[in-house]
Amino acid sequence: MGLGQSALLVFLPLLVELTALGYSQWAQLFAVGMATYVMGSLAWPLLLPILGHRRCLLLGLGGYAVSALLFTLVLWLHTTQQIDQSQGYWGFSMSRLLYGAFASALLPVVQSWSAEITAPEQRLQAFSRISLQLAASRALGPVLAAGLSWLHWILLPLLLALWPLLLALLLFPYPAPASTKPRLPWQRSVLGMMPPAWLGLIALLTTAFASSLQFQLSPALQALTAADPEQLSLLLAALMLAAAVLGVAAHKLQIRQPPHNPQIRQLWIALLLGVSAIALLSTHNPWWFAAITLIMSTALAWLTPLYSTQLSLHAHEQHLVAGQLGITHISGHLLGLSITALALEQSLSCVYIWLVMLGALLAVTSLSYRPQCGATQPVR
Repeated sequence: MGLGQSALLVFLPLLVELTALGYSQWAQLFAVGMATYVMGSLAWPLLLPILGHRRCLLLGLGGYAVSALLFTLVLWLHTTQQIDQSQGYWGFSMSRLLYGAFASALLPVVQSWSAEITAPEQRLQAFSRISLQLAASRALGPVLAAGLSWLHWILLPLLLALWPLLLALLLFPYPAPASTKPRLPWQRSVLGMMPPAWLGLIALLTTAFASSLQFQLSPALQALTAADPEQLSLLLAALMLAAAVLGVAAHKLQIRQPPHNPQIRQLWIALLLGVSAIALLSTHNPWWFAAITLIMSTALAWLTPLYSTQLSLHAHEQHLVAGQLGITHISGHLLGLSITALALEQSLSCVYIWLVMLGALLAVTSLSYRPQCGATQPVR
């Protein structure tokens, strides 16, 4: 998932040039995929106890591959002028709908699988490893996007279609955890996917901020540098590679040195995000813009496993925690992309909005947190 997301963002300037669809229209297409992702985030955690981890993951990988193959076909037909712009838009929409329906299975299954085989005191390290692997794949995505786009534009979407099929083959010999817990009624399962309010808001705002920032990197850098699409893709690849490498380093540090008090670390992250928001407002230099973006990416790398772990320790059913994370993340993506597509287009204003709201929420929740006297482990 990290590979596909980062590669498509780097590929975005070329997609705009090849299809004559603007950034706002591509934001709409990505938001369409997020709509089915929301429904999948509700459905897959409910199906997980019935189908099992392996079967859900195989279905998710297969559907991901089909959506990427359709995307490749539509792009080729559009570029060779065998279909017009309107038909291409509908074809890309169908591809994104399929992506959302099946890719929404992947992260919940992996998170639930990891939590089921991990002790509570090791949960932060486990979620940090998942985030580390996502960061590492996001580092590979820009490199592949830049290199394959230079050879031929069709190679990247074709690779994104074949890669899930290879992963499905590698999955067969891996043992899945056997669940001995009785299945909850579906009504209780649906209610169990509603996260605690403050944790859910932190997760939603984090994802909305990251989504808006990632999508608006292309137009922001284009305005600051006046680069052509090929140069812009290379700049994006370099920036996202640097952000992913810093993310890997941040996750490794958090795995080796987990915080004694997660709330204090969240408070420092809030302060870092607030300073970054002020700096982002005042800079018109592309190098400063890139540096601030890298700082914010590092802060987000620390933040995501922290609230994921807190959600996991608040619940007894880990597949429901995966649903909570899926719903909040995809709702944040949908919110960020929708506002970008409908209202703000190439403006960075929504990035400032999410950044200030997230920093304020982190500060309030961290300062108001009071640990229970004598408690050594989080209450479950």
